[in-house]
Amino acid sequence: MTTVLTPTRTTWTKTAIEGVVLDLLGKLLHEDPSALQRRLLDKGLLMPVDSLDLFDILQEFRTATGLKVPVRDLGRQTMRSISAFADYVSRQAAK
Repeated sequence: MTTVLTPTRTTWTKTAIEGVVLDLLGKLLHEDPSALQRRLLDKGLLMPVDSLDLFDILQEFRTATGLKVPVRDLGRQTMRSISAFADYVSRQAAK
């Protein structure tokens, strides 16, 4: 009998992507991801963030998730909040 292992495919939901982004931003900003999330949520439901910080973690994000994010397609609004970024990436991953 032969067992064939098929690679598991992670389903990248918006919530899962937000978690990865919060972890990576927390590391970049030397802040606990939970504290960072609370601080950003205090600023608004979409967790507004400096788009340059988000851009700084893109390579690490790709490495951590295996998701390719087409930089040229990222709009200013997409990079202004963690939720908008996660929403965009989860839609791209579902394609």
